Amino acid sequence: MNKEMSKEKLEVNKALELEGSDRLLTGKWAIIILAVSLILSGYHFYTAGFGLQVSTRTHLIFHLTMGLGLVFLMYPIKKGLSQRTVPWYDLLIALIVAFVGFYIIQNQQSPSILSARPTTLDVAVGVALILLVLEATRRVVGKPLVIIASTFIAYYFLGEYMPGAFRHVRADFERFFYEMTYTTAGIFGTPISVSATYVFIFILFGAILESTGAGKMFIDLALRVFGRYKGGPAKAAVLASGMLGSISGSSTANAVTTGTFTIPLMKKVGFKPHVAGGIEVAASSSGQFLPPVMGAAAFLMIEYTNIPYVEIIKSAFIPAILCYVGILLMVHFEASKNNISGLKKSELVSARKTLVQQGYLILPIIVLLYFLIKGFTVPNSAFFSILVILVLAFFAHRFKERIGRSLLYAGILIAFAFSLKYIITFVNQFISRDILWRDEIPLLIVLSLVIAVLFAVSQKKLKIESAPVRYGLTQLIHGFELAARNSLAVIVACATAGILIGVVNLTGLSLKLSNMIISFSGNITSVLPAFLVFENTQLYFALILTVFACLILGLGLPTTATYVILAAMIAPALVGLGVPLLAAHLFVLYYGVLADDTPPINLPAYATAGIARAEPIRTGIQGFKFDSAALLLPFAFATNPTILLLNPDATWVDVSVTIFTALIGMVAFASFIQKWLIVKYFWFERLAALVAALVLIHGHWITDLTGVTILAVLFISQYIRGKKEGKIGGAKSKSTVVG
Repeated sequence: MNKEMSKEKLEVNKALELEGSDRLLTGKWAIIILAVSLILSGYHFYTAGFGLQVSTRTHLIFHLTMGLGLVFLMYPIKKGLSQRTVPWYDLLIALIVAFVGFYIIQNQQSPSILSARPTTLDVAVGVALILLVLEATRRVVGKPLVIIASTFIAYYFLGEYMPGAFRHVRADFERFFYEMTYTTAGIFGTPISVSATYVFIFILFGAILESTGAGKMFIDLALRVFGRYKGGPAKAAVLASGMLGSISGSSTANAVTTGTFTIPLMKKVGFKPHVAGGIEVAASSSGQFLPPVMGAAAFLMIEYTNIPYVEIIKSAFIPAILCYVGILLMVHFEASKNNISGLKKSELVSARKTLVQQGYLILPIIVLLYFLIKGFTVPNSAFFSILVILVLAFFAHRFKERIGRSLLYAGILIAFAFSLKYIITFVNQFISRDILWRDEIPLLIVLSLVIAVLFAVSQKKLKIESAPVRYGLTQLIHGFELAARNSLAVIVACATAGILIGVVNLTGLSLKLSNMIISFSGNITSVLPAFLVFENTQLYFALILTVFACLILGLGLPTTATYVILAAMIAPALVGLGVPLLAAHLFVLYYGVLADDTPPINLPAYATAGIARAEPIRTGIQGFKFDSAALLLPFAFATNPTILLLNPDATWVDVSVTIFTALIGMVAFASFIQKWLIVKYFWFERLAALVAALVLIHGHWITDLTGVTILAVLFISQYIRGKKEGKIGGAKSKSTVVG
């Protein structure tokens, strides 16, 4: 177990290097980093449960200041320095960050700021903040986002020299830095608000869950479900990565967490190294489509669309499941054409043993969903879930080992939980902002303790050992520190995205781009022959243009930043062409995530290639390939939102038919990419599969019937040929091979 944990820690360190940090601090510097990380995570945990004791704007400034400070203490000016201490210049920058944050907090209500007439010092601080944000983004996220942000800033100041529709005359120097740093139009706008309010607490939720060993539990359960079947470890990797990917919000972190276990297993049964790495890339990235958390996208969508959370996850659920079915289809075809078998039953962990050992770790996810659906705030729901994780993880193994002492500790905890309400009521008499109280807190603690006792009793009765991770203070501190580290990419990306959105809004660029997409797609449609034009022709051309925009704008960017940019610049054009608001935002999200899988800038592929010992570009190409089964799915729900449950007139029969035809379309497209259905396709069969996939996008009964008929004919033809060749379901599986 210690070897596995050491190996996992090594791979996590590799991932951190890929994301820009090879500064491994020791001694007093490590203690300082740990202390700042604990303050940042502890602060967000407290505010999620008990509310803000400062203004919302101060909350955002503190969130960004702490994040920027950690970046300059943890991330070197460039890779390859292998620093073991913080150089003087980064310490100086961290102190400047602290001064800038303190200054903005102290002066946010000053006459110069309230009157929109900033002083020279106000402007200087604003300039410093923007430069600090851009430099932090370069260190953590990389150059692409900084280049895009710099281009937008240049556009703001050079707009009067731009041609045609891109021309504008808003090039006031002081106005720019005032709007970007002292109002909600720039850095402290929607992206950083979402990061501070929603995203961080879920990063903490994921980090705490990971520190309990839940990742290994998900993998063991997934292997139990799929492990024995053709290509079993790869299918298990898809399932486990999907479960973790929804919560983690980081493709790279998710790929490393699950890939450490799954990639060696995939290689063991015969998958080539770059293919194994590519499967993990696709599965890890696509977790951001999957409710309940969807990385951070669900909460960003709340802000950008004003659509309730429950409505968003309800609409996103079906296409997310279909997306994972598509990846599983790709894996199945890959295993079939290469005769790759599964694992032996003796190599799999008992599902009963796994559930009795660690099954309580599923409860926090249920608690999260329960409170979200009941209408509690997102931070409150996450707080409750983390509280349940901590109580269960701390007490489950202790109840088994020392029941008497553990019951004493549990009693003290219960007493404290029930008395906390009265303590808070007393404290509230002396402070300006009340600390909030939720009666659910002691009830959840009692429920968690009861469940921990039940699991401990079950483990003793069935003679099953406790969870592999013996959770204690060390693991708790590690989880809080990991959350702070994992949040840095999101914090700086959201701050930089705020600059982009500020420029877009101040210059009217969003409206101009929307008009250009609508106009250009209309011009293409107008020159087509009449027989090629139908109801959605212009929309299809606009969607195709949007795909290219998403893939280009999203290259090398974290999904959060990509979505923010696309939601502001591209989604309005689709809405203008009649696409429902939520469908438009899900459309750009899907292709934004796909951009994260697109070579050559593909951090998850570099991470998994290191684990698989494969070439990163080839791994990235495979990641894109395995993700591409769902490449056409967003076109289907943009033109026929029934699959998103957005059509109020649709019956369950309509929804079922739409899901069925979408699934058939994905089978057709996956088989087209893999050149395989039951046996290898002839060239004309492959072309027919592509035609079937394309016609099934349209969502009309004639095209649906055509697509289903084509695939049925292909299946029958392949079945007959496969039977003659003795290859039904693929050739006879070879024995497990050590790759």
